Amino acid sequence: MREFAVFWGCTIQARFPFIEKSTRLVLESFGLPYRDIDGFTCCPEKSLVNNVDRGAFVLTAARNVALVDELGLDLVSPCTGCVSNLATVKGELNSDPREKAEVNGLLREAGREFKGTSKLQHLVPFFHDTVGIHRIKQKIKRDFSGMRIALHYGCHMIRPSHALKNDDPLNPVKFDNIIRGLGAESLQFMTKLMCCGQGLDRVDAHDRALDFARVKLKELKAIGADALVLCCPSCFLQFDNNQFLMVKEGEKLGVPIIYFTELLGLALGYDAAELGMTSHRIDCSPFIAKWEALAGRPSPSAGIEAGLTGPSALG
Repeated sequence: MREFAVFWGCTIQARFPFIEKSTRLVLESFGLPYRDIDGFTCCPEKSLVNNVDRGAFVLTAARNVALVDELGLDLVSPCTGCVSNLATVKGELNSDPREKAEVNGLLREAGREFKGTSKLQHLVPFFHDTVGIHRIKQKIKRDFSGMRIALHYGCHMIRPSHALKNDDPLNPVKFDNIIRGLGAESLQFMTKLMCCGQGLDRVDAHDRALDFARVKLKELKAIGADALVLCCPSCFLQFDNNQFLMVKEGEKLGVPIIYFTELLGLALGYDAAELGMTSHRIDCSPFIAKWEALAGRPSPSAGIEAGLTGPSALG
């Protein structure tokens, strides 16, 4: 496996250090060859920077990709938005030699060169395609059999699909495959691919952002999901923080929100506090309590085994 740099982005280290911690614990548990490198900046954020200054958006993203190009590393990020933005610019520059030359003319003044040769991946397709579900199954200490999990891919995990080439944008399966590999049921539901709506908070439309969160959380409550598992810090902000704001207004939906590496960390044997899950706004203890209760339940095959080998066994 090729060595890779982790691109943390702005949101995780500034607002959700527990996501960084769980990601580091999981990467180290698998013995994966990751590095932290100096010089990364904001990816930059697409909906704000790209709309204000297209040139600054392209140049900043190209500079970040140039850092891993120069070191001969691939890039893996726990942020879907960061990967989407970087992959978008990488694809555009690699298909437009004139723009690539213009960008490199500017980067040269800072001693950089964009080549666009490094592979850029989010953690979920990285674990699905590079680590592999078979290795995940071999590594985990306890699975999630009996747990009913709702997944949220988020828009930037699968779009723009021509740049990311992560999964089928209309019927993504890789996140589901990992969850099933961890032993849980991956629920199918109407709002599964619906945008989280967090971007509305950035344009002063907070009530509309809450509406988006409410639609999905109500459906998950109705179908009995044990948790919403997601893979994007902005989506986490939307469903954890904004659900907490709903609670303060008396609307208690009670859907635990879990980031991908937190779920994987639990399966690897870390406890919830060690993973930082006690720092969430929405209490995850109902999810943990059900999982613990299932662990103490006899397996469905236990009765059959006792009947065949116990004192009253036939013969």
